[in-house]
Amino acid sequence: MIEAALLLCLTGIVLAVFVPTFSRRVRTNKITEASELLREMSVRTAAYYTTSWDTGKSHCLPPSAGPTPAAPTVDSEEVDFFGPEQTGHATWEALGFQPDHPIRYSYSFTPDRHGCDLIGGDDLGSVSFRAEGDLDGDGVRSIFERRATLGPDGLKPPEASHVHQRIE
Repeated sequence: MIEAALLLCLTGIVLAVFVPTFSRRVRTNKITEASELLREMSVRTAAYYTTSWDTGKSHCLPPSAGPTPAAPTVDSEEVDFFGPEQTGHATWEALGFQPDHPIRYSYSFTPDRHGCDLIGGDDLGSVSFRAEGDLDGDGVRSIFERRATLGPDGLKPPEASHVHQRIE
């Protein structure tokens, strides 16, 4: 009887330590997805913006895209950003943005202006990269957003991300 009580006590201690740590780790992994993919989207957009095209044009941005997928999911799912059923699939393809793993968030790309030769003048504009997710299925969304400004030397990377309801 004492051995059983001791075993039960030890099991309770191990679970008391393990469960909160595991829960924090799962939550952190969910948040990490949005930050990593927004950073990747920013890098791909910067490369696209500074490319000189065969037509002689440069400093180009494609039009807005997303949200892709149309609604975020609680469980991660594979999404083909290049598929014709996705909003802005041509833009995602132009940027080469296609996550290589299942995702939980909806992603959006929104430039102030699109087209080529976007340099000149004082106000060069900006680009917004956004991820929205409903991590626990309660209808409240976590929103992660990065904004980069356009410049004659390229896309000036965002200094910080704006986060609303990080862990909703």
